[in-house]
Amino acid sequence: MFEMDTIMYRSKDYDWVWNKNKNLEGRDKKTGFHHFTWQPHGSQFTIIEKIPEKRLAIRIKQPPPLDRDSVLSTMAYDDSWVEIIIN
Repeated sequence: MFEMDTIMYRSKDYDWVWNKNKNLEGRDKKTGFHHFTWQPHGSQFTIIEKIPEKRLAIRIKQPPPLDRDSVLSTMAYDDSWVEIIIN
C-alpha cells in the first residue's frame, strides 16, 4: 500500500468498457494502462497506480495488546466519568 497525491482525472482521457465480470474499467487512451475499476455490485471504485521503484518499503507487525489497567492509569481514569442509567 502506498499513498499518491490526489489529482483530478479527466474522464475523456480514458476509454470506459465493461469487463466480463460486469465491472467498468477505465483505460488510458494513450497507453492502454488499466487505471480504474468500478464494481457497481459492491459500490467500490479503485484507482490503479504503478508502484514507484524508489519508495520506502516497510512491514508493520501486529503490536502487542495494550494493558487495560496501564492505559486507564495513564489517562488518570476516574469512575466518576461513567454514569450508569437504568431504563
